[in-house]
Amino acid sequence: MDNCRYGRTAIETLIERILTFSENNPELAVNITTVFRWIFVVLAAYILLISIVSLLSTRATPEIWGYFMVEDGGNYPITHWENVIGRSKSADIRIPLRTISNNHALLVRRSEDKWMIKDIGSSNGIKVNGFRLDPEKRYVINPGDMIEMGGTRSTITPPSIEETRNNRYMRRLDKEPVAPWKILLAITAFQMMTIVQLVLSLGTEITASALISIVVLSAVMWAYVMIFNAMGRRGFEMEMIAFFLSTINLAVTASSDPGSVLKEFIAILLGLGLMIFMCVYMRDISRLNKIKPILIGLSVVALLINLIFGTAKYGATNWIKIGESGSIQPSELVKLAFIMIGAGTLEELYEKRNTVVYAAFSFFCLACLALMSDFGTALIFFATYLVVSFLRSGDFSRFVLTGVAAGAMGLIVLKFKPYIASRFDAWGHVWEDAFMDDLGYQQTRTMSFGAGGGLLGLGAGNGSLKYVGAANTDLVFGFVMEEWGFIIAILAVLCIATLSVFAVMHIVAGRSTIYTILACSAATMFLVQTMLNVFGAIDLFPLTGVTFPFVSTGGTSLMTSWAMLAYFKAADMRRNAGLAARKEE
Repeated sequence: MDNCRYGRTAIETLIERILTFSENNPELAVNITTVFRWIFVVLAAYILLISIVSLLSTRATPEIWGYFMVEDGGNYPITHWENVIGRSKSADIRIPLRTISNNHALLVRRSEDKWMIKDIGSSNGIKVNGFRLDPEKRYVINPGDMIEMGGTRSTITPPSIEETRNNRYMRRLDKEPVAPWKILLAITAFQMMTIVQLVLSLGTEITASALISIVVLSAVMWAYVMIFNAMGRRGFEMEMIAFFLSTINLAVTASSDPGSVLKEFIAILLGLGLMIFMCVYMRDISRLNKIKPILIGLSVVALLINLIFGTAKYGATNWIKIGESGSIQPSELVKLAFIMIGAGTLEELYEKRNTVVYAAFSFFCLACLALMSDFGTALIFFATYLVVSFLRSGDFSRFVLTGVAAGAMGLIVLKFKPYIASRFDAWGHVWEDAFMDDLGYQQTRTMSFGAGGGLLGLGAGNGSLKYVGAANTDLVFGFVMEEWGFIIAILAVLCIATLSVFAVMHIVAGRSTIYTILACSAATMFLVQTMLNVFGAIDLFPLTGVTFPFVSTGGTSLMTSWAMLAYFKAADMRRNAGLAARKEE
């Protein structure tokens, strides 16, 4: 308690001294703000571009776990934990023989150089050492066992000792992720300058708790990197991006609603803790399969409670009040479960029951969101469902048919939800309704004030958009443009795009389809959410009322964004970079 009081007193003293300096030297204070605006852009460009380049330039080398030797047919390297054997071009181990089904068998790596094989609906079946396999069961096999498929004999051979050593050597030659220390120093400088800028701009309006939150965030950032670096972990670019964007979040909240900064900081801590827990939990794939029924049940209960007890905000009934000033958005938390439930191992993906369960769960979520009039979140869920469905089946025609059906459903929703329809009516001509509070007013102010920020921005706390409703949530892109400048706003968008590209890049070296689907689903949610927020704010899309990941004010959204990083970390195949993979020696 004494330390907290001392910290608050120190911050209050700092505020008083900065304000006294500003009053005594008004011209110098203005010059400092001008210089800071340039330095902010340089620091942001350095932090984000170094992180982005490192993420996109470091690739994981696929490892060879063994060979699938086909009699008179070739020797196929096995580079995944899960492999489809078949005649189809999409098969991991393609055997171009007419007697082999398109998707004939599933081969999965187990511990201690053992494998599991399963018939996945082949026309000729499978025999192992002369024993015909039951299509409903999976069987453990060892290297050297004779496998017969479509009259063709094959076997699994382990890599040689020399090749295993070479694999490890090649892994060590992979380009190391960028060291975090210089980036940490740059973010810390950015944070300390943000504190000074907020005091100069807001004066007595800024609260000590808001500034303390930024200082403690800096300390948490250093502690996180130092602890995991000491444990032998590398590759903190994703976390650096998240810490930087979270700093912008605290600054935006301090400028628009200083009393809520502490809540945002607590959300960051909870999200960081949840991310670490999820990474460790996802090391064991079997645990993910066991928790799915629980996640479905919790998600259904959460959405039903939202429907019954939800409070309308900006037209959508997607909030539940907690006490006098607190609230929670269940649909944000359901995002985490929605992705986890959709992902699966190859064995799960070939079971129709799992596909039906996920489709039914997705329909339930979309129906609930439609009843809540939360059209933006419904779009995010649906886009994610399309990506997950395509990754699960590889069937593009199903992808198209599902999209057409959803389009028809969307037209029906627009007919019976006048609030959503009004957003579409205003789309493309918001300037005609520039003075109407519920239509063009918000977007026209966002575009006007955002353009007024120029390349460098007016400085944190100096903007006028904060007086417009939902400026720090749905319209936060314009808010960042006005106070932080166009360059930093675009860099924030590039960060989200980079995470998505990184997820797609690491599909080739992915250990399991479950990690691949997790990362690609999270990337889809982040991308669609960012597009809806940015394009909605500038009238390229209808204003759908969704947040910008990490940047928008909103504790539940911020916590979920941090937790979703776990899905990207799970797909990170760089040596000792992903927390969801066990440390390599």
